[in-house]
Amino acid sequence: MAAFEYGVGDVIVTYENELLARVAQGVHYDIVTPEDTILIENPAGVVDVNADAHGVRAAADALVAYMSGAEAQAAFAEHGFRPVNEEVASRYADRYVTPAGLFDIGYLGGWGQVRGELYAKRGVWYQVLAGK
Repeated sequence: MAAFEYGVGDVIVTYENELLARVAQGVHYDIVTPEDTILIENPAGVVDVNADAHGVRAAADALVAYMSGAEAQAAFAEHGFRPVNEEVASRYADRYVTPAGLFDIGYLGGWGQVRGELYAKRGVWYQVLAGK
């Protein structure tokens, strides 16, 4: 986003939340949401060994539980993240329209295949960035 905002490139492909955060700050963009696009999910979890080693298991578990609740989900929604809590999602239905062709990573063969074909050292994404 920073490079694009400094004038590098004509178009940016980015995460919805990054763009919505800029729009909330008053930056204008012509936003095009493709009809077919991938669902990006940002999981949260507790790293058992770390939580136990530092004696913060209860607090870590409580934070993860809180993040699924209505209050936290509404805060996420206000900052550009699609709420996963159905009650909260219904309140933001006008802001977060679901594209008709929304698909998940399984449609592309799963993470193993995507890493190998798209993000490997000589994968498709590397070739695009290298201009090949």
